[in-house]
Amino acid sequence: MKSAQWTAVLVLALMVGGISFISVYLGGGNRGGADVPADTQPALTFPVKIFPREGEKMQTTEVRQSGYQDFWFANDSGNDVTVGLNGKGCTCSEVEITVAPASWHPYLIRLAGMSALQGQPRDLSNVVTLLATWKRELQALAMLESEETSRMLTLDSYLVVPAGAIGRVRLSWHQEQIRQLNTYADLWMGQRGGTANARLVANVVIAAPIEVAKELTIPPVYERDLDKKPEGQRASIVCFSVTRPTFDIKAELLHERIKPESDPVEVGEPIPLKPEDLPRLENDAAKTMLNAKSGYRIPVTVRSRARDGTPIEWGYFRRTVRLSSSDASIEPVQITIAGEVRGDIEVGGDKFAGMINLGPFPQSRGAHGSIKLQSDEKGIELKLDAARKPEYLNAALGKPEETGSGVRLWVLRVEVPPGAARGEFPRADNPVYRDSAIYVKTRVVGKNQTSERSIRIPVLGVANVD
Repeated sequence: MKSAQWTAVLVLALMVGGISFISVYLGGGNRGGADVPADTQPALTFPVKIFPREGEKMQTTEVRQSGYQDFWFANDSGNDVTVGLNGKGCTCSEVEITVAPASWHPYLIRLAGMSALQGQPRDLSNVVTLLATWKRELQALAMLESEETSRMLTLDSYLVVPAGAIGRVRLSWHQEQIRQLNTYADLWMGQRGGTANARLVANVVIAAPIEVAKELTIPPVYERDLDKKPEGQRASIVCFSVTRPTFDIKAELLHERIKPESDPVEVGEPIPLKPEDLPRLENDAAKTMLNAKSGYRIPVTVRSRARDGTPIEWGYFRRTVRLSSSDASIEPVQITIAGEVRGDIEVGGDKFAGMINLGPFPQSRGAHGSIKLQSDEKGIELKLDAARKPEYLNAALGKPEETGSGVRLWVLRVEVPPGAARGEFPRADNPVYRDSAIYVKTRVVGKNQTSERSIRIPVLGVANVD
């Protein structure tokens, strides 16, 4: 039907009585609520019983905030219909039924007309269908809510919906956990235990205020290649919100036993994402897309040398970035930045190359481990960096051994004394265990060198309580 024809239909509808005319004229379409035979108890008509519908985005509600979904209905049964609650899908949910007063009708007709003239309607069985498929913000009718007849439905309460009335059932929720929520309201109509029932379903994503990956991995790079990059090796932390159109964020690099000016890893100021750059997330369970509403890109740069000239350590590096907001409802989040810089010292050689993995061990017994360091550089010397050693680790570096192939080899041994550590290490939530590593300084004899080089050897383990 063309736009001009729609206009004529709607004008005529307003002239002869509005909602009743449109229901008759546009009737015969999808009558989703008529799921019982005509010779049984009268029932309400719900054009839409399940949200989201096919092709729609799943609704998101922020954790510890309230959300709702409206299910519009019409009582075109010719009789008054008593409506009550059989049950609901979650203790976090509430079910409220509202019957629209006569003062709502002109407003509802205008909404129906607006939705019909906006474009080709999907489903035009009646005005209630138009309302149920129209924009969510137009369903609230906040300015009229002082005039409606409403009832919060419980197992012991009910509401009588007059013949010819229209209204809505609002299914609301308030969740304290991040999860996918599948909730519903089971309604009886006419009498409890009768044949007329309706199950109204809402599938919702309960989301955190902000979303961000907890780890950023920088690809391995050789120091000689990093020296050739004045701009450094670059990457980004992306954080975003699927619930908030705006939020503020602060990024802070947490330094462990090193001065900020001596750290070759830098974190820049958050940069707001443009609308076209906001990520889209597929929800596997519902096969729908969730669009981010706002977000930031936080630049990360790894340089060969820090501002004061300190060179990047060889081996696996690890840093922690703390994201926080002035909004107290956004809890701080810690992000791990990890990568590897390869230099003249080879560390390890098995599947845990470059690190010492102690695995799980009894806290009362402690644990021991070792790793080999080797280099074919002549005149190179190694020594432990005691100032950067974690307090729960002991370490000893053996004297160099000369091999027949001209390679010098050192053995680094580490120990967790009995009772010195507890739980998993490294872990970001505790500064004691955040940088679980042994640092070894290098020096090349006979060469001019402005600063000493460090090698970082991560130590992993889990000290279990006996």
